[in-house]
Amino acid sequence: MQLIKVYSNQASFRTVEFNRTGLSFVVAKQKNPEASEKGKTYNGVGKSLLVRIIHFCLGARVKDYKTFCEKLPGWEFFVDFEICLNKYTARRVTDEPEKIFLNNEELSIKKFNNKMSTLCFDIPNGISFLSFRSLIPFFIRPKKESYIAYNRPGKTGSDYQAWLYNVFLLGLDVFLTQKKYDIRKEQERIKELEKNFKKDSLLRDFFTGNKDVALTIVDIEERIKRLDDDLSNFRVAEDYNEVQLEADKVENELFTLSNSVIMLQNNIENISKNLKFSPDMNKEDIKTIYSESKIYFAENMTKTLDDLENFYVKLISNRKRRLLEQQNKLKLEQQHKQAEVERLQKELDKLMQYLGEHQALDLFVSISNKSAELKAERDSLKKYQELQSEYKTKERQSEKNLLELNEVTENYLKEIESDTIELRDYFRSLSKIFYPDSVAGITIENNDGDNQLRFNIDARIESDASDGINNVKIFCYDLTILFKGHNHNINFVFHDSRLFDGTDERQKTDIFKTVYQKFAGVGKQYIATVNQNQLDEIKKYITDEEYKNLITQNTVLTLTDELDSEKLLGIKVDLGEK
Repeated sequence: MQLIKVYSNQASFRTVEFNRTGLSFVVAKQKNPEASEKGKTYNGVGKSLLVRIIHFCLGARVKDYKTFCEKLPGWEFFVDFEICLNKYTARRVTDEPEKIFLNNEELSIKKFNNKMSTLCFDIPNGISFLSFRSLIPFFIRPKKESYIAYNRPGKTGSDYQAWLYNVFLLGLDVFLTQKKYDIRKEQERIKELEKNFKKDSLLRDFFTGNKDVALTIVDIEERIKRLDDDLSNFRVAEDYNEVQLEADKVENELFTLSNSVIMLQNNIENISKNLKFSPDMNKEDIKTIYSESKIYFAENMTKTLDDLENFYVKLISNRKRRLLEQQNKLKLEQQHKQAEVERLQKELDKLMQYLGEHQALDLFVSISNKSAELKAERDSLKKYQELQSEYKTKERQSEKNLLELNEVTENYLKEIESDTIELRDYFRSLSKIFYPDSVAGITIENNDGDNQLRFNIDARIESDASDGINNVKIFCYDLTILFKGHNHNINFVFHDSRLFDGTDERQKTDIFKTVYQKFAGVGKQYIATVNQNQLDEIKKYITDEEYKNLITQNTVLTLTDELDSEKLLGIKVDLGEK
């Protein structure tokens, strides 16, 4: 893939047409470098915006361009490019950023990026995370943060994803990389499940060692058996509660009636006692009493005593008759109530026998629920026991797989040693241009650590704490990926002027000399945006002829801050770009 042209439907836009091969520079100038007026700087003329527009046309996410699209309604941007001599035009409209037109074919962002993945990268099936959008930033770093680390030019997510992209572009085995990742993810999944088990109130004690799972299961099963046996012999009476109420009612009646029978019996016995007591009274006894008192009765008084005696005898006879009648009445009442007592007793016995032979439904339900709870607890423990055994087996297998994978990786690195040496030496040769006395190179080793990474990849330049060493490292690494990398059809590197910030003037000069030499006659492009003051710095170290060959003849566009029309968009607009 080579970039050919960037343009717009708006006449004010400064069209950028790159050289098909070799160098292409977009230079930012100040009309009056000494001016201190606010806004008269190299920033804001459109250097970084050019990179943003290219990524916009090459399938960047809609949400990253919300302000961009809102501030530029009605704008259409085009990028012409070639892949294997085939020409393509990508067009994207700010009013409808959800789609891209590729050679006038309307595509969703996802379909566009899938098509570009096929055109630009040899991504194998079955490998996650590799895509056009995850890999293209290695060739055109999209933003300021892209110039912090050589191996993270774009949004990468996890460390694994970041290194996977590097592994792929350096031509290392991505299947070995993913294999370790999958094993480690499985181990992490198992640990997470165990962690969740530890949070379970039922299982917590088993993790701390306070309880034994096997013995607890045996104990629970015994309790379940006892409950199930009770349930099998359980005779449920749906009317148990009604019968219970009836039995209570009969029992209360029986108690009251029995008390009444007892009271009747007491009354009968009292009457019997009264019948046995019959006081004797006759006139002779009366006369004797009065004689002893020396009181004598007259004739007429004797007659009166005879009448009194007869009256008393009659009175006693009547009393006895009344007591016998009353006693007989109480006995009849007692007999009747005793019969009722016997009837109620039989009824109560029958009800109690029914209740004894049956159980209440709610008791049955209660026992059933308890049995179900115990069974659920047992099943949970058995599941935990099975999973624990499964996890231990998987952990052992994972450890075994990792050991085997380490051995395979070590052998693999030995087999491709010539390839890794080529990468090392190319990066080293570039680094030596800038730091001739420093140890430098790319080292690739097996990572057997407790992590998801398969390879340790280190692009190293051992030098003092130079301000520009990180920029030089990025420069050398990007060229190494372009010239000695694998699995891509990208034939350009695009660097923003940020790469040159903080870089020593001599090293800056060496960068321009290096790209002039490396990109001559190889069918590849080196594109960069650069500030005029950065170019002025290198003039001290090269001749006018060299400057002409390096810079002047390869400057494809000059942007200035003098007028809005001389900026990239050709209009005044604040996009919030930094």
